Amino acid sequence: YISIIGLKIHFAFTANVPLENILYLGGPNIASEIYHREYANARICGSDKWRKPLAKFLRQPHFIVWDNSDLVTHEVMGGLKNVYAIGAGKASV
Repeated sequence: YISIIGLKIHFAFTANVPLENILYLGGPNIASEIYHREYANARICGSDKWRKPLAKFLRQPHFIVWDNSDLVTHEVMGGLKNVYAIGAGKASV
């Protein structure tokens, strides 16, 4: 997953997409939970230009959206979390 992240970021730069126009939205939630208005949260990362207005638009009493400017770290840590989850699953078998 980490290499895919690297490719996404590399593609964005080679496609001349400014870093300020790239956002990351992710979190430990499931679409059905959001649809049924169960508590869920997510984080949105990127530049203030898009991140702040979009976070404000998405926030609901049941859907908490945190925002942060550190796009790359959140992308990498999201991928690393998946690697740990796969390893933990393999270790418990």
